Amino acid sequence: MKMTARVVTLVVLACGLAAVSVRAQQSSDAARVRAQLIGSYKLISYVSYDANGAPTTLPYSVGQISYDAAGRMSAHLMRSGRPRLTTPGAPEAERAAAFGTYIAYFGAYTIDADKHTVTHHVEGAMNPNMVGSNLVRHFEFSPDGKSLFLSVKDGERLTGKLQWDRNEPGLRP
Repeated sequence: MKMTARVVTLVVLACGLAAVSVRAQQSSDAARVRAQLIGSYKLISYVSYDANGAPTTLPYSVGQISYDAAGRMSAHLMRSGRPRLTTPGAPEAERAAAFGTYIAYFGAYTIDADKHTVTHHVEGAMNPNMVGSNLVRHFEFSPDGKSLFLSVKDGERLTGKLQWDRNEPGLRP
């Protein structure tokens, strides 16, 4: 009986150590991804995919996304060719058009290294309907680490893909 109790105890301890080891590995993977993710990136392309998988390049041609070590992020995307407002107190129609050509939000982010996802927890946004949402993005890095690809999915179906290139320190557009 004592031998059985010892075997059971050893099996329980081994399972516990395995679980701790898995959690430590997941934490280590998330830390590695976070270290690679931290930085500022400029938008290169934003492609949308319809229900049949046909791609359309969206007119957002200027943008920046940033991730910091404190777990904070912000994203800005702007359509090219935005007209300037005619006056500082521009008519409502002009302001509405400007609103419709710019996407901006910020908040915390979390990483699931196993699923290759980064979730943007939106705390503030130009569009108030985004506040409180959790935007899941599937990430991958280019082999040289200079490009970040964020994909948007509906279930398993790809609906959008953004390419962001890392901003190099000291470089100006």
